[in-house]
Amino acid sequence: MLDRPIIVFIRKSWVLGATVALIILFLGTGSFKLTSAFSSGLKDKVIVIDPGHGGADPGAQNSGIKEKDLNLDISLRVGKVLESKGCIVILTREVDKDFFLPGFVKGRMAKRVELNSRINIAKENNADLFISVHANSFPKPNSYGMETYYHLKSSNGKALAETIHEQLSLVQPDNKRKAKAGDYYIINQTEVPAVIVEVGFISNPRERKLLLSEDYRNLVANAIGTGVEHYFEVFPMGVRENSPTVTQDIPPSASEKAYKLYFSNDNLEKLVPEDRQIDQSIWPKLDLAQKASLVMSELIQGPQSSNLIPTIAPKTKLLSITTENGLATIDFSRDIRDDFPGGALVESMTIRSIIWSLTQIPGINGVRILVNGEFGDSIGGHILLDRTFTAQLGV
Repeated sequence: MLDRPIIVFIRKSWVLGATVALIILFLGTGSFKLTSAFSSGLKDKVIVIDPGHGGADPGAQNSGIKEKDLNLDISLRVGKVLESKGCIVILTREVDKDFFLPGFVKGRMAKRVELNSRINIAKENNADLFISVHANSFPKPNSYGMETYYHLKSSNGKALAETIHEQLSLVQPDNKRKAKAGDYYIINQTEVPAVIVEVGFISNPRERKLLLSEDYRNLVANAIGTGVEHYFEVFPMGVRENSPTVTQDIPPSASEKAYKLYFSNDNLEKLVPEDRQIDQSIWPKLDLAQKASLVMSELIQGPQSSNLIPTIAPKTKLLSITTENGLATIDFSRDIRDDFPGGALVESMTIRSIIWSLTQIPGINGVRILVNGEFGDSIGGHILLDRTFTAQLGV
């Protein structure tokens, strides 16, 4: 699937070969192995593998690489690994296709229909697990590392994400990212244990080179397959569904002297507040909508510190903000969606930065986000803007 891009964009250097060889050597001598004999615990388990994006939706793009192609390639490899272990594997797509309705690629209902089509495949086939494969991207190239996400109220999803991530960590020992809860539509709505696996950042030169290596993609696929195998070994009957405890950061209210804008740190690990001084000659005279508009305008302009990264596409325009009964409704231009760099983590950061920056203003308790006047669109295809967001919500 990626053979052609590999030839076009990279020739395997001895450095890349040595890196992959070291990974293989490490795995061969470590306490865990990424390959195993046929496991009766996996026999006839129905696993749905979802290569994220596809067709008209390329996902993240960087250096000529389209996320949709990488997702499909690795998903096909994961499928072969799981079939060799006795699973019944169903892929939501085996070619470059999407599930959009004809003529509805973008807009209010487009992504909901597309994602529901994937979810329905798991439902119709009585799947035991659902694994959605994605890749990340970020404007700053130093961010790297594989991630796994689970629904914040699913104990089984959490267990699956952790067993998969444990194996992925053997492939990438220097990765400090962890399995964590994510508020993403496809894992929220899937009725079986579901995870999103982000296989790395195509925006990071070192990780991009690895992902363009067939040997490395095989290692990633084997790691995911072995993680699934370990999940059924440790939890053959599943996990009792008690909502996992999720620690949520809640931003403080604005002080009398300053309010905070939230931007990403330079490795896309967390949101960091940046204080902006309040002009006492202006702020008290503004109504709630005007205060919200001022905060959002400065958030779009980006951070003052060179150590922080903007969370909103720079060409984005603020079309309007209204406030009523504690709810702020903010309307952005299409640029926030069309110029989005890609990746579930970046999308979560973008939405949280908007929510946290607005809900610190006394009198604003919830936020609705519109794109060019439409409610229910999506910025990056992972989170639907079809609800009211609050600071307590684990986006």
